[in-house]
Order: sequence, then structure tokens, then C-alpha cells
Amino acid sequence: MNPLGAPVAAASIEAIVVNSARVAEQFVARYYAAQDLEPTERALQVQAFYAPTARVTWNGNPIAYADLPAFLQQMPKSAHETQAFDCHPISGSANGAAPPSLVVTVTGQVSHGPNPTPAAGSINPKNFDHLPRVFSQSFILVYTDPTRGEDGYSIVSDSFRFC
Repeated sequence: MNPLGAPVAAASIEAIVVNSARVAEQFVARYYAAQDLEPTERALQVQAFYAPTARVTWNGNPIAYADLPAFLQQMPKSAHETQAFDCHPISGSANGAAPPSLVVTVTGQVSHGPNPTPAAGSINPKNFDHLPRVFSQSFILVYTDPTRGEDGYSIVSDSFRFC
């Protein structure tokens, strides 16, 4: 049943799920390719994925949309290996009148490096350059720009965590 009480054909729900998964797969590939660019190139490429009102949390720390370029430039070069993603269409998708919003959850490994050499006497002087760390990242994508077709999705919420 859709929110108005009318039955919804199973095929249309199946089509919504299939299309949402395809959009999410393309998003994941493009997003992490942009994340793995050189830090100076990555800043604007990655910020373009976000809506100006996006809520971003990186390992428990909030990052304002305006601060994303500086944050991304500070991060060392990265190499993401996505191992799995899951996508759920939400909000208004039952009748197919508008593209659904999407909840996308990604798990994988990321290695960063080279990092600056730790200062003498620091708490942890080990070099962790290029060692993979497991991560989980959850996005809410909202369709905001119909002129861009399936690329019209923007990130409105992003939560990244090392596991």
C-alpha cells in the first residue's frame, strides 16, 4: 500500500529498488574515486557531492559544509577499497512520482599516507602510513537537481567512522 492506501504493484517496487541500487552503486564508485584524488584536487570534487545544508560527521566530529575543502586538503592521500554497500529507497518512493531519497551504507578499508612524521616524544611514534583501516560510512542522498538525471542526487547527511 502506498501512503494514500492504494495498492502498489510489486513490479514497481522492485523497479524502484533495482534503480536505487544502480544509482547507489554509481554514486559509491564516483564518490570514493573523488576521495582518492590528490588532496588539492579532492577538495572541490568531493564537496560537489554535498548539498550546502549537508550534515557531515567524520569519526564523531562535525564538519560544516564551508569547512569541507580545508578538511579534505588536510587529509593525507587515501586509497579506499569498498567491500560492500547497501541501499534503501525512502520517502515518497512508493508511487514513483519522484525519485526516492536513498540511505546508502558502505563498508570497506582505507589506507592513508604518507602522514607527517610524528614529533619526538609523541604518545604514539609508530608510522601507520598505508596500513588499511576498516571504515563504515552512511549517507542520505536526496534528489535535488532533475537537470542532471541520475546524477541529481546530493548528500544531505554523511557519517564516517573507523571501526
